[in-house]
Amino acid sequence: MKVKSLMTPDPVVIELPATRNYALDLFKKHRVRSFPVVKKGTKELVGIVSIKSVLLHPDEDQLAMLVKRDVPTVHPNDTLKKAVKLMLEYDYRRVVVVDDQNRVVGILTVGDIIRRYLSKNEKMKEIEIEPYYQRYVSVVWRGTPLKAALKALLLSNSMALPVIDDEGNLIGIIDETDLLKDSEIVRVMKSADLAASSEEEWILESHPVLLFEKAELQLPKKPVEEIMTTELKLATPHMSVYEVANIMTREHIEQLPVVKGEGEIIGLIRDIDLIRVIVKKA
Repeated sequence: MKVKSLMTPDPVVIELPATRNYALDLFKKHRVRSFPVVKKGTKELVGIVSIKSVLLHPDEDQLAMLVKRDVPTVHPNDTLKKAVKLMLEYDYRRVVVVDDQNRVVGILTVGDIIRRYLSKNEKMKEIEIEPYYQRYVSVVWRGTPLKAALKALLLSNSMALPVIDDEGNLIGIIDETDLLKDSEIVRVMKSADLAASSEEEWILESHPVLLFEKAELQLPKKPVEEIMTTELKLATPHMSVYEVANIMTREHIEQLPVVKGEGEIIGLIRDIDLIRVIVKKA
């Protein structure tokens, strides 16, 4: 299987120079997690900008400062196995497809592989997800404020967090795009004390204060339960890769909580976990 048979040709890209707010608008419009960044007018690859980078640096307006330059690339005739190895090595959900002049001609994402390969490959019916799902998963309580939930999401380097109630029961899931929908960038005034030398102290009646404007990502004061997804699709350890890939494709989701017994959550299966089967079995 070649990359060109699964990639999305002519993807949406961001040309430099660009601003952070411009990127935020694109993230909201397209509901994706990363965009290739190119030189204006040439389509020559510069790097990738991710939604996490934008969320983590609300005061950086110039997008060039948020671009990750060291990103995995492949050519259209490279094998799918090579592309998957690069995704797993870089822990990246996509590889940029470039031509011999390093110009962007396509993009291959984990989602593309799930939809166009794993969900259609009959051999995947014989392989259980048990070796591939995540056993250690961060969760949030239903009453967690959105700002705290965002911090937990970023610190855990997760795509999504299961939501639990007071009894520890699974009641929902929340991801970055859920949080981004209700967010906005605001300008706020901050202050910082200026240190005075001993010679200056006798002149100053009080500590001098520097006022400066700072951009911050503002989230509404809501608990997680008000914006979480409650109609959950679940997996069990003995479901097949084929079955889970089809659920992800049909429901347009990237992860499923893994449960056992009466619905006790025991982990999370992500689409990037599923593609590991291509390296293991191919």
